[in-house]
Amino acid sequence: METKEINKISIPLFLELISVYPERKCNGYWMYKSFITPNQRTGSLKVSSNNLWVDYSLNNTGGTLIDLILLIYPELTVKEIVKKFNNGIFSFQQPDKLIAIEKKKDGDSIIILNEYDVFRQPYMLKYLVEDRGISNFEMASRYLKTYQYRWSNSNKEYWSLGTENFLKGHVLFSKNFKTVTKQGYTFFENLGAKSRIYFEGILDFLSFLMIYPEQELLHDYCILNTVNNLKMTFENLPFSRGTDQIQIIGFLDRDNAGDKATELLRDKSDMHGSKFYDYRPTFKGKDLNDYLLGKY
Repeated sequence: METKEINKISIPLFLELISVYPERKCNGYWMYKSFITPNQRTGSLKVSSNNLWVDYSLNNTGGTLIDLILLIYPELTVKEIVKKFNNGIFSFQQPDKLIAIEKKKDGDSIIILNEYDVFRQPYMLKYLVEDRGISNFEMASRYLKTYQYRWSNSNKEYWSLGTENFLKGHVLFSKNFKTVTKQGYTFFENLGAKSRIYFEGILDFLSFLMIYPEQELLHDYCILNTVNNLKMTFENLPFSRGTDQIQIIGFLDRDNAGDKATELLRDKSDMHGSKFYDYRPTFKGKDLNDYLLGKY
């Protein structure tokens, strides 16, 4: 696959497969939040039916799919993008024509073929160590699996690391790729624990265990997978165990979304009489994985 072929791939489809959905869909075009100014109230990035995009908040910068990938992943070169497509790292199929992409029904896109332990694919372990700083594979194997899967409109098979959430959906990820088959939080319980720690992503949780290995069995762990799932946890996870209140600990991201989720978690804990501790001031960087990697 060369650049000309890559640029024929539907931009909305590509964005969906990296879990980015339109802020609104109009007749013949899609509007997204800007990747440079994502906190805007309404989307400024327009994808037209001719499969080109323009970001009105970025001095009308625009172009092809490859131009957009360079914007989203500034560390990549065009040559590296082409290589990743040909290696199947950006895992998706090109549709016959540009189609309107809406958020699909849960489980619509991916078919899980097999589940293996984390040691199945050595290059996945290399990614964990070199890109994420997770070198304790024995620990990682208790929480991660290797999944073999395919997209519903293709017979080509792919591999990703991942974990299952409480709705039996799967969070799948590898280098420069992440998707979910059904949204939901992931919960790991330790018998008798009197505290629960919240993380935004599974890699933040594994980073915590790399930094504080002695803490592994002392808490319950809730991985939100997205802060949008926080309210879902309030419906399913009690704030008490027996006659004891559960202490709530937040290790969420140090950004606007993390700020809002932390305050919501604090308010909900107070409402139920549980002590709340925000541990974000104890680390530097955007999240715990950045802190583990020294990216601050």
